[in-house]
Amino acid sequence: MKNNNMDWLQEYEEFLNADKTPIPESVNRRILANLYKLVNPSPIIIFFKILGIHSVISFLSLSICHQFGLNPFNTERSLDSWMMSAGGHNACMVGCGVLFVGASLFLSGYFLSIEEVTALKRTKVLQTISLAVISLSLLIAAGAQVALTIGLLWFIGALIGGMIAVETSLILKRV
Repeated sequence: MKNNNMDWLQEYEEFLNADKTPIPESVNRRILANLYKLVNPSPIIIFFKILGIHSVISFLSLSICHQFGLNPFNTERSLDSWMMSAGGHNACMVGCGVLFVGASLFLSGYFLSIEEVTALKRTKVLQTISLAVISLSLLIAAGAQVALTIGLLWFIGALIGGMIAVETSLILKRV
């Protein structure tokens, strides 16, 4: 074992004393470009990753909180019953929006890298609005009965939930 350590030390000293061979400019540019992509990921790629995660999480969230009367699992009770009794229909719509979009963005923070979550924070308003609009559109396409005021309350909840989820994800990712 001691001989192995001596070999490592000798190789390290040879490395330090080696001639300073210049790195070809093309190799240097390629390395820097790859590093830039890793440190600054594309917001569009991040959005598509979030959309994939959201497709699973949003479907699961419908099992615990029926959105606009959609109940794909035919469960009797859900969070919407509790939210309706606790705060009324308006609070229920805001709460459902918070849960539907917020849960997806929060759990996305678990699956994305720290660089991707940091980039998500820079574009969180656009990403959250896009995710909420797509979600609301798909809920309507699935047969949800959405009135303008109710949809607006849900959308406000989605924005609040999304913003809080992105910030919380970044804080937890840094820990």
